[in-house]
Order: sequence, then C-alpha cells, then structure tokens
Amino acid sequence: MPRAPHALETVLQQLQTDLSDPQHHFMVCTTYFESESGPVMLGTLHLHQSTVWNLQIGAEGFTCEVLLQPGSQQPRSSVRVSYANVWQVMRGNNPNFNAGKRAGLLYENNHALSTFARQGLAE
Repeated sequence: MPRAPHALETVLQQLQTDLSDPQHHFMVCTTYFESESGPVMLGTLHLHQSTVWNLQIGAEGFTCEVLLQPGSQQPRSSVRVSYANVWQVMRGNNPNFNAGKRAGLLYENNHALSTFARQGLAE
C-alpha cells in the first residue's frame, strides 16, 4: 500500500510551483535545521525565487540551498530540514511577514514547537 504524503510535503510541492512567481515569498519556521556550518536552532528560512535553489522534497524532509545571511557576500549554504522540526509555513507578497497575520498561513504544527520548548532537541 502506498504511503500517504506528509501534509507538509504537499504544501512544499505547491510552494515549489509557486516560486516561479516573483511576487511569492515563503517563510518556513523550524525548531531546528542542519546547515553546512552546523545546526541552527529556531531557524527561519525565507524562500523566494531569488533566495532558494535546488529544492528537493522528500518523504521525511527537504533539502535546498539558501542564503543564510542575505545581502552578504556569503555563498549559498546547503540546508536539511526534517518535517518533524517545521512548526509553520507562511506565504506573503513581500519578504516582511507579520506573525500575527494568519491569512498567509499554509501549515502549522504547534506541537513541534511546544515539544521543542519542553524537551529541547530530540536525541
């Protein structure tokens, strides 16, 4: 029997399609993600057609290349994010997101955030 896709997998597939429009900006809020420089706790990724490359969506998470410090001369950084560590995905029409505005909310998993707050990073 084929597995049902994770809810976030479906959201990311639509996000990947929507990145073709330069008006679409996405914010992925995580409890943790892995980068070439080491782990990033409570990391936020801004995904836009000018800030993300090679987005690969898998069954348990996604990988991509991003600018971790936009505006600097830093090269792209590879990141790996597990779906279990994503607590929110928002969409907007510019890079400035209002966390209180729920209109652009595409995905939310407050359980991931509360678990991280209680237990920290799972071993």
